[in-house]
Amino acid sequence: MSNASDTSPSQTCHSPVTLLRVEAGCTNDKGEIYDQNGVFIDFPRELCSKQRAKIDPTAVAKKYRAKVVGCVVQERRNYSYYHWTYETLPKLIYLSNNKKELGIDKLYFHFGRFGHPYQRQALRKLGFQYWDILDAKRIKSLVAKEIVVIKLNETRLEPSFHLCQTIKSVFIQKKSVKPWRRIYLTRAHVKTGRKLLNEYELRSLLETYGFEIVVADKLNISAQANLFHQSQYIISPHGAALANLAFCEPGTRILELFNLVDRSQDPLYSIYANVAEACGFELIPINPAPMEIEETTNINHRSDFYTDLDAIKTALTDWGL
Repeated sequence: MSNASDTSPSQTCHSPVTLLRVEAGCTNDKGEIYDQNGVFIDFPRELCSKQRAKIDPTAVAKKYRAKVVGCVVQERRNYSYYHWTYETLPKLIYLSNNKKELGIDKLYFHFGRFGHPYQRQALRKLGFQYWDILDAKRIKSLVAKEIVVIKLNETRLEPSFHLCQTIKSVFIQKKSVKPWRRIYLTRAHVKTGRKLLNEYELRSLLETYGFEIVVADKLNISAQANLFHQSQYIISPHGAALANLAFCEPGTRILELFNLVDRSQDPLYSIYANVAEACGFELIPINPAPMEIEETTNINHRSDFYTDLDAIKTALTDWGL
């Protein structure tokens, strides 16, 4: 990887990322990157917006003139576990694998909330210590000997098989025996909606088929990875917990429960179908119960809902369960 003192992005063959190395670069409080003369660099977001005004590099909050800082900017203002898994984690994996070559001394995080347990667990797994981390919530801007900025080369809405394997390889080093578990991921505890209003009836049904009831976010990230890696059948309302599909084996079968029938206007509803297609899973979407479709008109992607138990029974029967 060449040292791009002219701030031109560089990319290795088949690399999942594009790398930009900015000598004596600096950032502002929006996570935007500037060169040593204070000139804005439209990377990694590529906003296609008007050029930013120059800034004074001597006026930034923190100075790390002897340090090489890896700048991890989340390119979209959504901070769920899904976006962390498919957008931010691949960048961290690349930095971890190339930390010595790049000479990274510090990581500078610039996105929403930093400090979730799954973030800390992933960083430890990748060999980054607490004292390696600079959080943009506390350090609004900085200047460094060199800033290394990473952009993901594919959209997190359509992750490739290669990207999923990259994520999987960090947490699953040894392939398990043939997956055998049957799990249902409940959202009964969450505060962000899409809870099942007939959760009790669904649990009662699934227990007769040998399904475990799982609260995914009560598990650490390694335990979630192993759980999904061992699972042959997965049932879940649409939600961030399904980001763990990256850890599954080909042939895994999934029922994804939706609260809306018409999902064509929101590409986020197709993200797990895209993962399934890339990785060789079978994913069946389950619409809300017919009575809710007829009676409810004022619903949105956060609305609680009744799922279609008959459709679930039919899918399980078709799978030979």
